[in-house]
Amino acid sequence: MNQTAPVRELLRRLLPADFGCAVLHVSQAAPPLMPGEEVAVARAIPKRRHEFALGRLALRMALAEAGHDLPPDRPIPSRADRRPDLPDGIRASLSHGGAFCVAVASPVGGPWVGVDIESATRSAPEGLAESVAPYRMTDDAPLLAFCVKEAMFKAQFPLTGRMLDFSDVPAVIRGGRARACLGARLIAARWGAAMDHYLAVSLWRG
Repeated sequence: MNQTAPVRELLRRLLPADFGCAVLHVSQAAPPLMPGEEVAVARAIPKRRHEFALGRLALRMALAEAGHDLPPDRPIPSRADRRPDLPDGIRASLSHGGAFCVAVASPVGGPWVGVDIESATRSAPEGLAESVAPYRMTDDAPLLAFCVKEAMFKAQFPLTGRMLDFSDVPAVIRGGRARACLGARLIAARWGAAMDHYLAVSLWRG
């Protein structure tokens, strides 16, 4: 079985049908970086460079599936806030976590989108529970709350520019859905688990 298939199937279920997505395994070979991309990881260790290159490949795959015509020779550099520098009107999100790199893209005119993937088997860092969910949770729930809130943050940030602490976004996670307060507005996410990883997607129109 393709080791990325269960994660891609889950991602497709979490997204509307007209969105694009891509899932790559970190063991996969990555294409060479373009000069405009190379500068972002010029001093990075090999592992970081590899993940960065995989991310650019995943973004191109997701954008193509969503119907965007990004020229193959157009680099995808990093902005000052580390987001991929994509042409105006293109809304996409990227995440690396555990064994996978995932990317999602909205169709033309679609909402802002955020995605996050986290290994569900790693130990939660000390203090994570108090940071992301200052209420009683099971041992593995802080990693899920982190994943969901990261997706929400990524969805809202391009539009609002707001740098949020986890405590700024009270969230309720039930079943495969989550809702949170973003000021006076609600923001939602969907999540699931596959191949010992949590995966969350959030859409935001502001």
